[in-house]
Amino acid sequence: MKIETKLDILVINCSQRDDSKSLEVSKYIQKNVLKAISNLSSSILDLSLHPFLLDHYGYGRENDNVLMDKDKKEVLDRLYACDAAIFVVPEWGGMIPPALVNLLLLCAYGSAQGLPLGHKPGFIVGVSASGGGTYPISLLKGYAAKNSHLTWTPLHTIISNVEDFLKNDWSPKDNHRFSQVQSRLVTGIESLIIYANKLKEVRSELVSLSKIHPFGQ
Repeated sequence: MKIETKLDILVINCSQRDDSKSLEVSKYIQKNVLKAISNLSSSILDLSLHPFLLDHYGYGRENDNVLMDKDKKEVLDRLYACDAAIFVVPEWGGMIPPALVNLLLLCAYGSAQGLPLGHKPGFIVGVSASGGGTYPISLLKGYAAKNSHLTWTPLHTIISNVEDFLKNDWSPKDNHRFSQVQSRLVTGIESLIIYANKLKEVRSELVSLSKIHPFGQ
């Protein structure tokens, strides 16, 4: 596909567990989809490496404040630098991980001293060890754009039975059940890139408007 200007895509592993399947999916997306597209750079933001994000609203741990501020700056720098984000989100009991909730709170205007994801497109990949994965889509599209001002694309992908999915060869043009999911990843990410190309041209104007009423009322 044609990319008008070089783009930076950030893949966010939203699991706070070490060596999670969501991290495997993040690497899988980078290897099989993103690296095949020219004029594109990508990297993975692994929330399991930023445990102090969970203490973003914590108090009374003075010795941890320096580490928390360092974590916050590292994450915000990555968010400000990207042109679009792919959120790889495990479904935990019908919910999203606490680290992702705090990441979204961190993206609000006051916490971030701006809007790091403001008017940047986001693509959601729901992940489930069993037959689930739908709830992260509903939860995120229902509320997560209010204060972050990010733009969810209408497409998304749900990876159920993730262990079985990751064992299959990359064959998005086949008619196999998991090949159909692979095709959804390709189509959704290509759509994300088109959005990123176009929104990059007008983002500064849109963010300026968002700053007038940054909390979505």
